[in-house]
Amino acid sequence: MTAADERPIEAEAFLTALQDQSPGALTACEGWTVHDLGAHLAGAFEEVIRHVRAYQAGSPLTSTRTFEEREPEFRALPPARLLRAVERGEQDMRSSVTEVLATEPDAALAWTGRTMRIDAFTSHLRNECALHRWDMLGDDETSWRLLSRPKLLEHSIGAVGAGPLCGRGMARDAAEGRALSARVRSDGQQDLLVTVDGNGPSLTLTEPGGEPTVVGDPAARLLMLWGRTPAPAVRLRTVGDHDDAIRVRRLFSGY
Repeated sequence: MTAADERPIEAEAFLTALQDQSPGALTACEGWTVHDLGAHLAGAFEEVIRHVRAYQAGSPLTSTRTFEEREPEFRALPPARLLRAVERGEQDMRSSVTEVLATEPDAALAWTGRTMRIDAFTSHLRNECALHRWDMLGDDETSWRLLSRPKLLEHSIGAVGAGPLCGRGMARDAAEGRALSARVRSDGQQDLLVTVDGNGPSLTLTEPGGEPTVVGDPAARLLMLWGRTPAPAVRLRTVGDHDDAIRVRRLFSGY
């Protein structure tokens, strides 16, 4: 069995949580139940498959369906069938991605208004599985282990980027009309450099240097990046300028 044949640990953990929790239980995603999170992942897997297979057929899609377009059919499924849909979708997505990469390792396609490398989709859904498992079960040992992985942070910065991750915060009250340069530090990993200037927000991973603005463990930092608050929230601490630290936290208001 090759690595491509193995279900990632993040997907396994999400599937276990989805199976073990009550479908109607509320989650950390406001307005979403456990069943809704399952439908969200099932819809994401299916949408990636649609795009990758269309690319493989020589007719790449130019637009990505919204959550509202792709999730209702999965929300309508009973829990057992939804669980199977998530399992099948995750497996089919990996298979589709692997087939394309076997002949075109640098292939890329249009995805949510930007260009996405096909080899990034597996990391993207691993990220989603880890985060949405946390939305169900919070800060346990498994969440700590999964969310501390540097690869998930690297994907968030490199493949998702500042536009989606900071868009809601910029649209609310984080755009104060002044420049920002802040470092969010986790021991043993690269600094997350957060800047806002006339061109908008940007996120960069860089070697530690100078005084950080916010410090916290790696899992807490990734949760903040995706608009979530770790428990306890004091796992993230202000070290540098108070106003800059508060502004960084507001900037990451959720994707």
